Order: sequence, then C-alpha cells, then structure tokens
Amino acid sequence: MKKVGYVLGNKPNTCYDFFFIIDPTTIVQIDDIVITKTYYSQQEITHYGIVTQIINYTDGLQFATETDLAIKNKIPYQNVSIAQVLVTRIDPEIFVPPTPFSEVYLSDSESSSKALYFDTMQNKVPIGFLRNESNAYLNLDFLDGTNGAHMNITGMSGIATKTSFASFVVFSLLQKSPNSGQYRVVVFNVKSTDLLYLNYKNNYKNIKIQTSQEIEQKYHQLSLQPIPFQNVKVLLPPKKFQKNQTDEKQIDLPDTTVKASLYYFSIVEIFKKQLFKFFFVDEIKNYQSLERIISIVEKHMQDLIEKTDQELQKIGVIKLENQKYIQDLEDLYKYLVDYLQNSREFYESKATINAFLRRMRKIKEDCNFLVGKVEKDKKADIIKEIENNQLTVIDVHNLNEKSKLFVVSSILYLIYLKKEEENDMYKYFFVVDELNKYCPEEGETPIKEVLIDIAERGRSLGIILIGAQQTASQIDSRVISNCAIRVIGRSDSFELSKGLYHFLREDIKKRVVILKPGNMIISQPDCPVPFIITFPYPVWATRKEEVSIESTKQNELKTLLG
Repeated sequence: MKKVGYVLGNKPNTCYDFFFIIDPTTIVQIDDIVITKTYYSQQEITHYGIVTQIINYTDGLQFATETDLAIKNKIPYQNVSIAQVLVTRIDPEIFVPPTPFSEVYLSDSESSSKALYFDTMQNKVPIGFLRNESNAYLNLDFLDGTNGAHMNITGMSGIATKTSFASFVVFSLLQKSPNSGQYRVVVFNVKSTDLLYLNYKNNYKNIKIQTSQEIEQKYHQLSLQPIPFQNVKVLLPPKKFQKNQTDEKQIDLPDTTVKASLYYFSIVEIFKKQLFKFFFVDEIKNYQSLERIISIVEKHMQDLIEKTDQELQKIGVIKLENQKYIQDLEDLYKYLVDYLQNSREFYESKATINAFLRRMRKIKEDCNFLVGKVEKDKKADIIKEIENNQLTVIDVHNLNEKSKLFVVSSILYLIYLKKEEENDMYKYFFVVDELNKYCPEEGETPIKEVLIDIAERGRSLGIILIGAQQTASQIDSRVISNCAIRVIGRSDSFELSKGLYHFLREDIKKRVVILKPGNMIISQPDCPVPFIITFPYPVWATRKEEVSIESTKQNELKTLLG
C-alpha cells in the first residue's frame, strides 16, 4: 500500500471522521479509500475510510492581499492539501479516534474489501469497480429476499444509464448466484429496441476509448464470462394497424435479427384473470369513481364466460344469447353500450355510465390490436414463456401509453397471483422502468396496490422488484422504503433536495449532480455509507448495429436445433 500522508494534529479527529495532510508527491482524490493504523495500550487498531473532501490552501498567509507577496516570494509560505475522511469501519471495534501523526495509506484490494464490508458478505455478486479499480460487490442476501429485497435505481433520463446498470446487475446475478437456476427474470423493454439484443454478442462498433480486449478483461477481473445473456426469450406485440381487424395478428418485428414470439390477450383471458381493471391504470384521479362500474362489468362478463362452451373459451371467444360473439374490445364496447344503458340489473347514474363508456371508447381505440381470439401456435402463453426461460424480454416500446400500462400491469399481476395461489419454486425478478407511472406518490391505481404488496412482502412471495425512474420522489414512499438497495445515477439538485435523499451526505449529493454515465452511487445495508462504483461496458449488443455477425450465426443455429 502506498503512503499518502499523516493524520493531522491540529484538527479534531473522531472515531467517525478524521483529517490528514496529503504528501505533496502523491495524488489523493475524493472517493479514494484509505486506512490508518493506531495503537492504544499496545493494541493495533485500523481505521478504514472514504475521502469525502480535499482542501488546498496556503499555510503562512493571514490575509488575501498577501497572495501577491507570496507569488513574488517576499514572504514565506507553503501550499498544503488536507483530506477529510469518513470512517467506514474500525477493526477491531474499539471506538477511538486515530492518533495524530499516524501514517495514512491508500487501500489495496483487500483493505478496500474490508472498508466496505465486502469481506463479511456470505453471498455476493460483482457490480463494478471502486476508485482504485478494486472489485465492488452487492450483497445478494439483500437483493434476492434472503435478508431483504428489491432494488431501486433513480437518475436523469439518457445520462444516468439506469437501464444499462439494471441489465448489468441481472447479468451478474444470473452468472454468479448459486441459486440462479431458480431465477426467472422479466425485463420490460420500454425505450427503443435496446433490450431486444441481449442474447447477441457486442461487436464493440461504438466504443471509442477502450478496446474490446480491455472491456472483456474487466469482466474477467470480476470473474464474469464476457458473453451475451443465455436462455433468453423475446416477446413482441402485434402490429397496431392491419387492413382488416379480423385478419390474423402479425408480429410487430422491427428487425429480422430478433427471434421473437407474438404476445397478445384474449377477451376471455382478460375477464377470467381479472385484468380488465388494468385498462384504467392511468385514471389516477378518477379510478375510485369508476371502480364500482368496472367491478359490475367484470362480474357480468365472467357470468357470460361461464355460459360459453369450453371450445369457444379455449379460442378466447364469448358467446351471447343472440348468437353473436365477443372476441375483441370493439365487440365488447358495442355490447357494453347496449347493456349499460338498457339493463335494469343495477343502479348507476347516467353520468357515471357515460363517463365509463367515454373511457371505454378510448380503450378500444388504443388497445384493440392487443386483444383477439387465440390463433393456434401463434399466440405465446406469456406465463409459460417466463417459466421456461431464465430471462424474458417483453417489448412495449412501440405501444401507446394506455396499452403499455395495461401490458406491464397485467403481467406483474399474473405472476403475483401465480405466486400467491400456487406452490411455485421459482423466484421472479421484475425490471420495471418508469416505475412512477405504476405506483405514483398520490392517488390510487389498480396496480399500485399490487406493487406496494410486492414491496412489503415480496421477499416471502418470491417476487423481487428492480425498479427505475427519473425521480424517486414521485413514487409512493412505501415502495422506496422497502427497497434494501438504493442506486443513484446522475440527478439534478432539485430532486436531491427532497427528504427522500436524507441518507446521502451533502458531499455525495454534490457528486451526484456531476456523475458521468457508467458511474453509480450504491447504498446497501452492509455498508454504513453510500459509495461510488463504475460498471463495465456491456458485452452484449444494445442496438442493431452492435450485433456481432458471428453471434447472429450462432443464434440461428440454436433456433434450428430447437
């Protein structure tokens, strides 16, 4: 280890923080991890800490006007650099401050591991590198539900690299966790086509500073294989516009490189599995006034399904008494207009009925392409695909807002019900971006209650939430407070001024404002202070032009071999 200074004697050092003078021949930076050894009653005590502040000043000057005299060498002076260190660990735990004049050293890999308690983690996965290029780890027990659960990632759009970090955590989790065989990861692709190429190797076409060999060496240092994701299933929605709505649904395939299956919902599935309410997820202010009539419609449609023969149910069609059928939202809307306005089975005001039908008209216009009868060997069984593949990417990036909210909410709910009702051996990890849309700070939505329940008892259910958003302050506090691991990328100072970020020191908040892409601040229960890491460039393709030709041929061969 390299000596970089001595503990100061003219500053009040405590067992929580201390100061040291920096050797002018060395470089010390903020975020560096340092150690110092001191002796009490002939017992060696080691203080580990993170440099939080560095101050440069000129010793020997009393007034600002003396600066000119010092420059002209007319008065004696000496430039001094002082570092402030936040103590993270004392070994053994004898809570005394370091003694003045003790030597201070930059930590090596072993002492960095001790400083941040990586050495005490029984199950850990690599998440990147510290300032000194030592490996940084996440305590798996606080992510997978053993001792705690859930991760939340916040940061500015396009700069904080939230999706990239979430993908890397999943990559590390699947490779290094001893229980990864029981993991099922569901990723919703909400932006562009970035996550549709996770199972293709990166050709590194877009890298400018590093070489491919340097990138892959980083993965080797973390004991990770620099290969793309394995056992991946991609599910794509149908095209929105077809010449005839009765035509067979066609997959909305942005690129023939992507090997994917078609997903959509049948009208029988929607009502049997109680998904209808998720068409109203964006009705934050009006949902409670609509809730009763939504329940009435759900109950009535379930009764109609019970009267429909099994063969029609299997293909997702509801039969009516007048020999007509309901197989999509267009049919449903026409039926409900007549049923709600003429039925005497319930008492609802005309204003409530009209308000519901106005919204129903919008729903069928926005979401009808997602609903239709089951076409043999075409419609993917979403839950079975999730069960049969270690990683499932569900594409929603081209969907309008209402249909996007419906798809994400429905799939979350279906897995939630499955875990509650069945003896399911799998542990499900959901990567959900734009989490504030599903669980806003104020108001009620159908999926919000489910997400809060997942946050509060997801570890016992076996459902883990990896949520991301631009502003965590817009999410219900019950979800955030139940996340054992908090990750923060670059954020603006206004967001950081919210009470939600009290766990961050003021010096860390200043760092958050200027963080570069690829740098994240990690807060986890084991470590008493948040720390900064850098995670490596992805070895998997993140867009079409990054797909390796060799990787494409390998994937085609896998498809042919089944």
